[in-house]
Amino acid sequence: MIKIMIVEDMIVIQEILKEIFNLKGYSVIYTASDGQEAIDYFLNPNNTYPDLIIMDHRMPNKDGLTALKEILEISSEIKIVFVSADESARNEALKKGAISYLVKPISIKDILTLIDELVIS
Repeated sequence: MIKIMIVEDMIVIQEILKEIFNLKGYSVIYTASDGQEAIDYFLNPNNTYPDLIIMDHRMPNKDGLTALKEILEISSEIKIVFVSADESARNEALKKGAISYLVKPISIKDILTLIDELVIS
């Protein structure tokens, strides 16, 4: 079962994504409201690493680009997909190691198709 972390400052989006992923059979192992919460999760040696992170860009405390860089320094194996309304960050996110970039608003079908493709690869 694929383990997913959601890093998104809007709680309603977190809840919608969790519900969709759970219905699909994925396991949402952690949700963070900003990049720093995501980093803190990775710094705890008792936590299980996710297979995939769904990350927003614009968040308080630590933005997605900064968190992306720091997470990949901790574990370069983790796949990170950006989901953001800010398309201006696309090139930098992909350059820093994001494997995909979806622009909000996203369709449920698009994100589930992308995750299915990532699971197969």
